[in-house]
Amino acid sequence: MNRALVSRKRWIVVILVGGVLLVAAIGALLVKTVPGVARFVYGDPPTPTAGPAPGTVTGQPEWIAFETQRGRFGDYEIFAMAPDGSHLTNLTSSWADDVAPAWSPDGRHIAFVSLRDTLSGKLDLESGEIYLLDFDPLTGRAVGDARRLTDSPGADGWPAWYGDQIAFHSDRGGDFDIWVMNADGSSPVNLTDHPAEDKYPAWSPDGTTIAFASDRDGSYDIWTMNADGSNLVKLTGSPARDRYPIWSPNGTRLTFNTDRDGNQEIYIMNADGTNPVNVTHTPYIEGLADWSQDGTRLVLYSEQNKDKDVYILDLATGQWTNITNSPYSDEYCSWWP
Repeated sequence: MNRALVSRKRWIVVILVGGVLLVAAIGALLVKTVPGVARFVYGDPPTPTAGPAPGTVTGQPEWIAFETQRGRFGDYEIFAMAPDGSHLTNLTSSWADDVAPAWSPDGRHIAFVSLRDTLSGKLDLESGEIYLLDFDPLTGRAVGDARRLTDSPGADGWPAWYGDQIAFHSDRGGDFDIWVMNADGSSPVNLTDHPAEDKYPAWSPDGTTIAFASDRDGSYDIWTMNADGSNLVKLTGSPARDRYPIWSPNGTRLTFNTDRDGNQEIYIMNADGTNPVNVTHTPYIEGLADWSQDGTRLVLYSEQNKDKDVYILDLATGQWTNITNSPYSDEYCSWWP
């Protein structure tokens, strides 16, 4: 073969490879610097800090678990932090999406949804399973490896605890229903068994009632039922989407998410559905809102800074405190019980 032709081909290869590397370098720079896309960085996220658990007014340690897209591969991980945003710790460190953390009543375990047993590892592509992780409240760190609780052909999600039982939603029967299983994953029971979608269960503090969202009347509303699935009661009747109910610590009120005012806001209503009140009043998207131990504050996520961050909302003063303020997507917050 002509040496000049070989040399020319080699230069073409060098130029092509160099161009690819240059595009990759520019893309990485843009991803790290352009707001709204930093969540796709495939490098190391900021180093979390950890240490002895922060004390609270009750003298007990206190934590907030949340899902965040700070994973090494652009995946969601479960993090824990103190209510002031300090003591940030990655609890899952998986290659795949880990989402929807839920505390056990004693605060020593976290149930969550993971995609680590799928091919893609992505929640928007495949169905997840429920896992269990042990947690040390004194250090704010995970203990041992996560254990898989469910193994179904459908999607299992949104775990919620009472005692040694976990409620969750699943479409393993063909459509989404509310199920309950033991905390070791055994003896799953379908509580709703309805052709509509029943999702997002939340167990009352006394264990007698489960709140959930259902579209069985045409749009998502908040419903309650006894813990055995009997005595269904519809609490809301808005044509908008009412979802994600969470009980107050004393069981007298519920938060829920709704778009009845044109965008997603957080409402609080009495446990019988009366007196619904908008407590966020912003033009931004607000998500799942959980209660502090004393019922005076909410932890929720908001897009006030263009991406999802975790905030504390003081119900008495209306004061907002941003406790993550990161370029990553921080959402689905759960306050230590």
